Amino acid sequence: MDATFHMPILLQPVYKEYIWGGDRLIHEFHRRLNAGIYAEAWEIADHPDGRTRIINGPDAGATLSEAIARRGAELLGKGRTDQSFPLLVKLIDARETLSVQVHPDDEAAARFGGEAKSEMWYVLSATPDAHIYSGFKPGVGPADFEKARAAGTIPSLLQRFPARPGMVFNTPGGRVHAIGAGCLLLEVQQDANTTYRLYDWDRLDKNGKPRPLHVEKALQVINWNLTDSPVAPIRPEVPQPGGYSSRLLLDNPHFHVEEWTISSPCQVEHDARSFLILFPVDGDVRIRTPGQPAMILQHGTSCLLPAVLPSFTLQPAVPGNGSVRLLVTRQP
Repeated sequence: MDATFHMPILLQPVYKEYIWGGDRLIHEFHRRLNAGIYAEAWEIADHPDGRTRIINGPDAGATLSEAIARRGAELLGKGRTDQSFPLLVKLIDARETLSVQVHPDDEAAARFGGEAKSEMWYVLSATPDAHIYSGFKPGVGPADFEKARAAGTIPSLLQRFPARPGMVFNTPGGRVHAIGAGCLLLEVQQDANTTYRLYDWDRLDKNGKPRPLHVEKALQVINWNLTDSPVAPIRPEVPQPGGYSSRLLLDNPHFHVEEWTISSPCQVEHDARSFLILFPVDGDVRIRTPGQPAMILQHGTSCLLPAVLPSFTLQPAVPGNGSVRLLVTRQP
């Protein structure tokens, strides 16, 4: 085992320019980017449509699949045999409302093709009127959809929820949704990029043409029964032995996400069953791993901790400046 692998892995994000994006990734997270539209930052990704590359340590320059080919379970987790990284973590800046869309779930992808995609959103910041469309209203069925489609009123069939910082939205495959204007989100999802648009607000692209819709494919994968609230319940924080507290945000067969609160140095023991993805929400975090110098993970920056790492220490980068919240993602 290469001892230099016992360290946080930093990756170069892949930026996506879509017509609904904005510039908050530059201003709120101090990204050194040229002026422009940055709708999404793929922070940790190993998909053909965007592969982040490692920028530090012995695997610098490699994609995650290349690192997995070298490291295997040391990176992914004990007993895991994936050939590519199983999750995709994004930042999303919605200056305008996204299209009304749907992704296949595992069953629909197996039946009809495409990639299964369940996702969750953590609201990082939002304008006062920001909202999320998610799920049809109870009782809506295919006949109602066809009437609304003909009338151009599909959004009227959807449930609409205010988006506030700290809220978590659960969006499994099969659930029709649209991210509203003014939302800045962290998204955790399956490693997939299949999206079927149902409605695009009569928007025109930079060439003055409507973007393509995929209504027939969408109708194959919609789960009409997903009419419950997508807003994940707020759970109490639980003190942990290492000196931090945590609260569960979402747990499903594809990913497990917690929010940790760190106010002083804490020691975290790691069981090697999964990698961890860290994202500081509201402050910088100092990370120290065995045999390695400490690293500062800045607010709004993602890093990957390999599964083989036995333990690590976290603390606010500025002692005495209050607590820091940290999103922590792993595979179940």
